[in-house]
Amino acid sequence: MNTATAFKNALLILSITAFGFAVLTSCGGSAQYEEVEIPTQGLITTVVEIEPEQYKIEDEVPIPDTSQSLIVAKYLDGGIDTFTLAEVRLMQQTGNYGGRSGIFTAASYGFFGYMIGRSMMGGFRPRSSAYTDPNTYNRVNNTTGNSIRSTSQRVSRPSSRGRSGYGSGRSSRSYGG
Repeated sequence: MNTATAFKNALLILSITAFGFAVLTSCGGSAQYEEVEIPTQGLITTVVEIEPEQYKIEDEVPIPDTSQSLIVAKYLDGGIDTFTLAEVRLMQQTGNYGGRSGIFTAASYGFFGYMIGRSMMGGFRPRSSAYTDPNTYNRVNNTTGNSIRSTSQRVSRPSSRGRSGYGSGRSSRSYGG
């Protein structure tokens, strides 16, 4: 074997090794972390039906335990429903809101959005239009909002952004026979 052939073979082996290393590291070999802020207080959000199937936030009150968070829905016909945080998360995962998506959409635009995973660090602020009126928004933002924000905790967790392809556990295609 001459020197030129040996050099080409070495270069080929080096290229294959580099490619293999690149593929392995892109397959989830190195986890990326992000710092997030999570609420340490829970929340009771009351939404009221203002027109058929249209809801606005009437009040949001902090409570000590996040797992005890609730949405209380008041309907035009005088009926009341209560949804636990666990129920809301399950509905969110399955996409099955049982015809009540307007309730959860309204609540998610308030501070309850933090309870169901909206980032507190991403600049998200509740929408004033999600509340029954500007005075309610201001009151809730200045009391409950300040309480929720000031007691939140910063944690580091594996990043969910930018994950796709090999090793991410996410796939929308299935091949088989």
